[in-house]
Amino acid sequence: MSQITIIPIRRGPPPSAPDALQDIIIRRQMAESAMLAALPRQGAGIALLMSERRALRAAMRDLARHIDAEEAELNRIAHRHASRRMAQTGHGAA
Repeated sequence: MSQITIIPIRRGPPPSAPDALQDIIIRRQMAESAMLAALPRQGAGIALLMSERRALRAAMRDLARHIDAEEAELNRIAHRHASRRMAQTGHGAA
């Protein structure tokens, strides 16, 4: 009797291609770096210039937007996973 080897077929993009979550994480990391760059280099207790305040606020808004996008993508992934899991077990979609 011969043996049969089953090779699973991967669905989705190849592992080397960045997916949406990886792209969002990279953008968030760039926003974190931009925020750190916007922080003044002076010591504690020195008042910020208006231009420094504006740059810091803009960097914080950008970072918050990227964090929100990352959380939304993680929620979409979790929901798709839960829906597939529910369909596999026969409990319907979540």
